[in-house]
Amino acid sequence: MKRFIAFCFWAFLVLTACADSVRQIKVENRFLILPICNSAEKQTVEITDENGIRVHQFIVTLANAPEQANWWSFLDVQEYAGQTLTLKSTGAGSSAETLALVQNLAEVPRREPLFAERLRPQLRFSQIQGWNNDPNGMFFWNGEFHLFWQSNPVGLPWGNMYWGHAVSKDLVHWVELPLALRPFGHDLPKEKKVPSMAVGQCFSGCAVPAWDSGNGDLLAFFTDTAVGEALAVSHDAGRTWTYEGLLVPHRGRDPQLNWFPETKTWLMSVYDERDAGGNVERLIAFYQSKDRKNWERTGEIRDFYECPNLNRLAVDGDPANTRWVLWAADGQYVVGDFDGKTFVPEHEGKFRVHYGRFYASQCFSNTPGRLIQIGWAQVPMDENTPFNQAFTLPIELTLRTTPAGIRLFAEPVKELEVLRQESKETSGEGPVTTIDLAGFGDGQLYEVEVTLDAAQNAAFAFGKNQIVWNASERRLDEMPLEPQDGKITFRLFIDRPMYEISAQRGAAYKTAGRQDSGEKFQSFELRGAGTVKVWSLKGIH
Repeated sequence: MKRFIAFCFWAFLVLTACADSVRQIKVENRFLILPICNSAEKQTVEITDENGIRVHQFIVTLANAPEQANWWSFLDVQEYAGQTLTLKSTGAGSSAETLALVQNLAEVPRREPLFAERLRPQLRFSQIQGWNNDPNGMFFWNGEFHLFWQSNPVGLPWGNMYWGHAVSKDLVHWVELPLALRPFGHDLPKEKKVPSMAVGQCFSGCAVPAWDSGNGDLLAFFTDTAVGEALAVSHDAGRTWTYEGLLVPHRGRDPQLNWFPETKTWLMSVYDERDAGGNVERLIAFYQSKDRKNWERTGEIRDFYECPNLNRLAVDGDPANTRWVLWAADGQYVVGDFDGKTFVPEHEGKFRVHYGRFYASQCFSNTPGRLIQIGWAQVPMDENTPFNQAFTLPIELTLRTTPAGIRLFAEPVKELEVLRQESKETSGEGPVTTIDLAGFGDGQLYEVEVTLDAAQNAAFAFGKNQIVWNASERRLDEMPLEPQDGKITFRLFIDRPMYEISAQRGAAYKTAGRQDSGEKFQSFELRGAGTVKVWSLKGIH
């Protein structure tokens, strides 16, 4: 009998732990606050409004007590003001205690002031909270640059793929808007979920003006993981989005769109896979459509991975002499001709302009005469920082003729010059020239131009970081470079968690995390012969 009672008690505990937890919260303030414990057990939280419409669903690690919170996530719920939202939690971490800690507040609790966090980038956009990876849906429209990205707003690891959204008028200062696309409506009919909710997760894609209609609509093409390539439409300059459904079912992901006005045809370049003798063959497939509904596969190019980018650029700025450039997530590219079906490279193999912690870039559409790129900067933050990963500076891409052929060049956009403040310049013949930064800038935000004698080994150091020129190997760090007039030059942008280098006027570009993230340094050191010009920079916030 005792064993039976003990068993029943144990079973009760198990069933109680596994039971759904439900809580209702009346929306009286703007934010729904979720206390996040990075090491807690996972639970799935569904939020519905008074009409039974699913507002959000995500996997999250909620704290069991206030002191266990590493940081606080928020969801903007101002559109539900006056309503009562229902929160339902399932999974190993589910409990009434965790849901009881969710609050509806006018302000978000923070360990450090927003945008003043020790590791917060100050020279580039960064999302307020959670994980980011690939930039998505980048376009210019009605005076605004739109940037979307892969976002997990309720956790620091990858997952819960929403599309975040921010806008800028100058590529320098950004305003983050409410989440654009939402995941996990797989088990519901259309009328039971918010209009912006996909079937599965909202993986990478692009966004463009609806050139074929001329009605001012904006189109987001993205991978809905449950069905394939999907479409969402905005009728209000990108502020809200309505999911319209499937375009192309296949094994791949990450569509990029081009519009050909001469033939009134859409071109989709998309990563795809197929079986090849027991192996998976990776390729970029090309699809064409006249109506955005019916798509015909018209060609492919093999040996490319995810996140394709296909763009046409003028060579040396000459609009009468253009080439197509194609690259995927790793940034390795080919230059050639493209007839809408077949890409024909004009050289063997691939070339590289990007190095370091750079991945899955995308370019803004609708910027005639310019091609402006932002990449995912794979720079991790610490566990108590309410955001994880970063983005690169906006980078302008150009095609130029070199002795080796036509090559891609990458330089930070000229708009960043508005951040310059004081400047100082010095030169040295070695072995070490020190540039004292006492009273010059904030100790972390700088733009630096360095010119080195290419015949000698040299290095430029700041804090625990250094950039090394190897004269015999002709390499700046890992980047192979050819001297010009016996010199090696590079521009360096230093931010709190990271830095970026554009060398030889953009012939090579490196993205790197700092070895001393968030720490101030007192000086620069030039080890070898060269000149250095430094600007102190103001932050964008």
